[in-house]
Amino acid sequence: MVTINKRTGLPQAVVINGLDAGGVMTAKISAGYDTITHSAPDGLQVPLKDREAQYVRGSIETQDWSHAIALLMSTVGTLVFYERKSGVDEATGYTKHTITAPVIHSFRLTVTKGNYAKVNFNFECRAADPTKTISDMWTMTDSSPAPTYVTAARGGVRIEAALHGTLAINHVTAFSFGITMQLVKACNDGDIGYTCVDARVEGLAADGSITFQDSTITTGSLLCQQLILAVRANLVLTIRQAQGATDKVLTIAGVEFNTADSDSGAEKDFTEYTANFDVANDATTQLTLAGTNKIIAIA
Repeated sequence: MVTINKRTGLPQAVVINGLDAGGVMTAKISAGYDTITHSAPDGLQVPLKDREAQYVRGSIETQDWSHAIALLMSTVGTLVFYERKSGVDEATGYTKHTITAPVIHSFRLTVTKGNYAKVNFNFECRAADPTKTISDMWTMTDSSPAPTYVTAARGGVRIEAALHGTLAINHVTAFSFGITMQLVKACNDGDIGYTCVDARVEGLAADGSITFQDSTITTGSLLCQQLILAVRANLVLTIRQAQGATDKVLTIAGVEFNTADSDSGAEKDFTEYTANFDVANDATTQLTLAGTNKIIAIA
């Protein structure tokens, strides 16, 4: 029997909605039918079945963390990435994936000491017209040449400083923050796929957590307790970038800490605290994704 090698791997060169997203780590794509109708038994051993509402959706994870908010707010266009073909010369050794009209509706930024920061964003495809199917929304170009390298502004190997209002948080080991918008979609009339896909900024959720080893005690209260009792304030992080690049400052507005946990054990070097927060708005000075009073800013 002839051995045929049709394997691919190593996703790279991600460009989504016209924005470079370098340092890709994973590219996960899902396609199928959202609505599967089965008949009643009615004497049948196996039911009749109808399938409707074709979809293409997925997630991309990259180390280009500073583009998180730009990707979330990007104008819908295309998602393009490449995979390396196994056993094929580089000149024609790539498969190009093109995904049309990816509507990004959420992201999650994660920073862990000793690792590059990463951002994972999720998207849902919008069919261009009622006739479009899975094969139109997700197309491949085989035997493509090597793509142009997409650079990444990597960083996050260490959080050098953290401040919530006037409370300094030392010894930060991990941080997570995400925004999720309401995703609404419809497949009706003669549509094959979802011709209506919208990510609504109204009523979005913004939340996260910060993990640290700071056991500061003030007037009998641990820092983690003080954070819970503190009033709404900005959370400002100074994040070290890779390769000697200038530090970046991440500011999340309107942070309120709701819960905190302490984790101490004989096999742990130091006690760690994780404080969980969300973003609360202000009726007078309203927070938005864009504009003067941003929910999140990266400088």
